[in-house]
Amino acid sequence: MPEYTANQYEKAWTGLMVSHPTFGGGVIMRVVATGGKILIPVRFQSGYRKTFTAEEARASLKSLWGRMSARKKPINQLSDAELQERIAEAQQRHDARYQIEEDLEERLSLAAGIPVLAKENFVAGSALAWAF
Repeated sequence: MPEYTANQYEKAWTGLMVSHPTFGGGVIMRVVATGGKILIPVRFQSGYRKTFTAEEARASLKSLWGRMSARKKPINQLSDAELQERIAEAQQRHDARYQIEEDLEERLSLAAGIPVLAKENFVAGSALAWAF
């Protein structure tokens, strides 16, 4: 896996809705570089807050908001009520199992200027799958 900078993590992941297998749905609040480590604080629906190292985040978090989805308002422009709504939406997406397997890694690659190839990833039985 390539090494990414804190700025690339910040550009790619800040404000993103994510899923964790134990803690549920949450939102990445920011990215912090300290002592040679990249730290990623996440707020979860339960009120739990956890700071992951970059390696832990890449291994345990899954995106809940695809790159091709409509842009969300930047996290630093959200009121507290809007932030709570986004966290609640993340939990709903987590409960519905909307996790996108490789989205976090693809976002990092794009932030680093590495092209990402589009994949044909159709759900079996969907109208789009029948077209191919």
